[in-house]
Amino acid sequence: MSRNSECGMPPIKTFEGRLHVECGIKEEPKIRNLQSAIRNENGFTLLEVLLAVSIMAFIVSAIYASFFTTGRHVEQAEAIRDSTDLARTLMIKMSDDIANAYVNSAMTGQTIFYGKKEEVGTGNDNSRHDSLSLTTLTNWRRMNSKETDLWEVGYFFKEKTDGTGSVLMRREKRELSNDIPALEGGVEYEITDQVEGLQFRYSNDGKTWLDEWDSRTKGGLPKMVEMGLMLESGMTYTTRVEVGKR
Repeated sequence: MSRNSECGMPPIKTFEGRLHVECGIKEEPKIRNLQSAIRNENGFTLLEVLLAVSIMAFIVSAIYASFFTTGRHVEQAEAIRDSTDLARTLMIKMSDDIANAYVNSAMTGQTIFYGKKEEVGTGNDNSRHDSLSLTTLTNWRRMNSKETDLWEVGYFFKEKTDGTGSVLMRREKRELSNDIPALEGGVEYEITDQVEGLQFRYSNDGKTWLDEWDSRTKGGLPKMVEMGLMLESGMTYTTRVEVGKR
């Protein structure tokens, strides 16, 4: 016999479950909290959402900062590379012209090696804008022309038309004659506006250095030329060239 039968109270069925009376004690079934279950299973609280948004914003900021820093470093590296390439190209070209410089006393008024010291600015803004004109055996002769390997080239600065700085120029005179004396004539064109300073020094023994040189008064070429190039980026390059052909 069941305990309900012993108490004389038959079990009663209800919608929520079974309600029974057992020896005078009334026991109701535990009812599940539907609202709590729905909240826990199907959504988030406002605090949880705010916390998730804050974490996401922090992660995005960190990623953006990382990409920004990396991009800036890449730009700086590219600028340094471009400056180095420009300096290397200029110095190779000028070194080649200087190494192959040629002066012949028999060709009076046609061959020349003339370096002039020029300064611009004052105080801490002072810089050298030296110029150099020389006859050199580096001419690439054009076909069907009367040109020789010898021509006159020059390097100098010219002020920009808007007055915002200077431009490094190159002058080329392919045919030498007494009709157009040295330091005159030829075609000039712009090389670059990224050069802040250019300095030449000249020596016959490698110990005593001069800021200027004129083959007409010195009796010929220097044995060695020191060249310093400063770019707009602030980087400076220096080299020495032996004048091999005289």
